[in-house]
Amino acid sequence: MIAHPRLFAMQVLATAALAACAWLGYVVSAGTDSLLTQALNVVLSLFGLDPIFTASAETVAGGIMLGLLLGGVLALADERGYGYWVGGTLALLPFLLAWLSLTGRSPFAPEPLHALANFGWLGLPLLAGTFGIWRNSLPTIAIGALLLLVQPLNLAGNDTSAIFAILGFIFCFMLYIELAYGHLRYARLARIMNYSGEFGSVLNWFGMMLLLTLGFTTLLTAAAFGFHDLLGSVLPPRFHNSIEFNTIYGRALSVMTFFALWAIAQTIFSRQFLARQVE
Repeated sequence: MIAHPRLFAMQVLATAALAACAWLGYVVSAGTDSLLTQALNVVLSLFGLDPIFTASAETVAGGIMLGLLLGGVLALADERGYGYWVGGTLALLPFLLAWLSLTGRSPFAPEPLHALANFGWLGLPLLAGTFGIWRNSLPTIAIGALLLLVQPLNLAGNDTSAIFAILGFIFCFMLYIELAYGHLRYARLARIMNYSGEFGSVLNWFGMMLLLTLGFTTLLTAAAFGFHDLLGSVLPPRFHNSIEFNTIYGRALSVMTFFALWAIAQTIFSRQFLARQVE
């Protein structure tokens, strides 16, 4: 049962942003396994097992779909009072299948099990985030966000062609956090306000502020990257032609400088405004 259409729309958009963020995290990392995945493969190799966890376009897409499916099933089971049973089964199933495979008792071939394990590993952010969104669980929303952030940590920083994918990742991540946590807050408020007309006004205000925040952040980020190009035109050629200046990290330093100057300007003008008000 949909309690409020706008609250339902927030959940749908948050889930879509979560899936888009997972895909863009793969695009940003240029198909390279995340540091967490590499560490897991190292642990498997220490036990003499094959490193079965890897990221490709097909496996990431499969992981996203499996994560959404399992997260939705777990959320539905929790709504009907079977959350612990289904969650416990999903948690124990990988260990059971691994034990059956290692002991040679599994009726399945190893390759499908390896592919399923890879899909499940890559879909963990979707599983946690989807459950958190649809069951208003702040811890699982946070776990999903943390697992999303792990994906692009292996970024080398020497290819600026990924800059738009990085901006898309940041935008979708902010949208996921704002909508997921916003739904959690306003779902509670809706019950307090008994879904009144005033509650609709509160949601309108939240939506307007969210659009302003995302739009203003996007504009400032675009201005910050323009500031990087401006620096390149005024600095000596030896500096703006250097490898360090033209990497993603060089752009990041320019962005940090821009926002530092922005903060200084804000502080100066706000103090002048307050001083005039006091006078």
